Amino acid sequence: MNKPVTVTWPPILSRSIVTGQLYAISGDIWVPVPDGTTRKDLPRYMAVKRSEAPVSPASGSWQVQGSKGNTYTVTSQGDQWTCTCAGFGWRRKCRHVAEKKEENENR
Repeated sequence: MNKPVTVTWPPILSRSIVTGQLYAISGDIWVPVPDGTTRKDLPRYMAVKRSEAPVSPASGSWQVQGSKGNTYTVTSQGDQWTCTCAGFGWRRKCRHVAEKKEENENR
């Protein structure tokens, strides 16, 4: 295998509980690495090259005020919506996104 392997996500180190082999893992790519390999050694085995997602023409980003005064960023790219608040991080939905979606639909 030619090294480093190009991957789109930063790799992690994990050891097989069955064989004890140490692996560098990124997505579904597993590369066996020698014992003693550390995170700083991972570029020898995997090169991260993120793919560039096309930007939808219907995209936008807004700063919104949370109920306790915090400022969050709501972003839309096509039909994908995100928010930087903790609620969205846990539930993948929040009132900030819902309000911005409704605002955009009523335009």
